[in-house]
Amino acid sequence: MNNYKETYIITIAEPWDFESPDGKNIIRGTILSIIDSVFLIFKTNYILNFGGISGDILILSPRFKDDNFNNVTSKKISVNGGLFLNDYNTGLEERKLKDNSKFVLIGTLNKQKDKD
Repeated sequence: MNNYKETYIITIAEPWDFESPDGKNIIRGTILSIIDSVFLIFKTNYILNFGGISGDILILSPRFKDDNFNNVTSKKISVNGGLFLNDYNTGLEERKLKDNSKFVLIGTLNKQKDKD
């Protein structure tokens, strides 16, 4: 599944003092892939920096066990996010993606609303 090329926003809850080029507690980007209902690859519009590590690929999972990404285009989803620490390619297996990411954020993922 990779038909989610619209812009999505992650509103950051933790770290509470996060800032990006988009402003305080905001990350914008696109969904590269939904691996399954609880595992999503997100590409940010810029390089993120968290405590000395940087990158533009986030590995997202629902924060709560009853949530999933099945309706990601129409609802807000609380997420845990890990920054992927290697070069990303679409052939990487889920285990490799998880093993090579570091937990960096808690937030809410939702589709950016169209501007009128």
